[in-house]
Amino acid sequence: MKVECKNKYKMDYSYLDKNLKLKINECFNLAQNNATEYFKKFNEDNFYVKDNYNAVWVISKSKIHIYRNPTWLEIIHGESFTPLVKPIRIETETKFISKNNELVFIANQQSCLLDIDTRKIRKIDTVAFPNDIEKENTLFNNNYQKLNDRFEESDLVYEKKVHSQDIDFSNHVNNAVYVRDIMNSLSNDFLDKVSITDVEMHYIAESKEGQILKIYKKELENNIIRFLIKEKEREIIRASISYSKNDL
Repeated sequence: MKVECKNKYKMDYSYLDKNLKLKINECFNLAQNNATEYFKKFNEDNFYVKDNYNAVWVISKSKIHIYRNPTWLEIIHGESFTPLVKPIRIETETKFISKNNELVFIANQQSCLLDIDTRKIRKIDTVAFPNDIEKENTLFNNNYQKLNDRFEESDLVYEKKVHSQDIDFSNHVNNAVYVRDIMNSLSNDFLDKVSITDVEMHYIAESKEGQILKIYKKELENNIIRFLIKEKEREIIRASISYSKNDL
């Protein structure tokens, strides 16, 4: 079964940073939006799955590769598809293309089913996910990394409280909010000097309204920065950013 989901997006002012380029967390938001509509095409979006199977889809890992940041008022097109289906997870990829058919950025997300009552992972065959969905080749050249860096308290950048507007339909902090949180650990001065090329997010545990999150950052060689987000001693997120230095 072939499923097509293509959407057009205009780079409105509220999506953009101070240089009128698409914010990194908004890249994740657009990918999440397009993938959600893709799931709706075959009645597997969260609204349907929650009502009929008492479960929700949650993203366990996600990543983007940026060829360039789209800019103010630019129109880009997003298209989602499935490269992989496993017993307890599926992968969805979305490519974003300019009007000239140029790749702007690509995204991959691994999704699992979470039981609403037990908050435990369920097998995909407990819902009516189509087993004949047509698969396409992945857009990415590498697998997800092992993000096992050791962090010290000296790596703590800041703390934040989870508020109501951070919470999504799955009743936990939305994935793109964590991307905003790690980006907020980087200064404008730093971001003016670099271009973010890759972001990888590993979602380890849920966080909810009222909890206090600690954001840690460790700079490595080869233009890589690693991140850890914790709630007390519980790991919530591990993440990695790669960047290139801008020409002066």
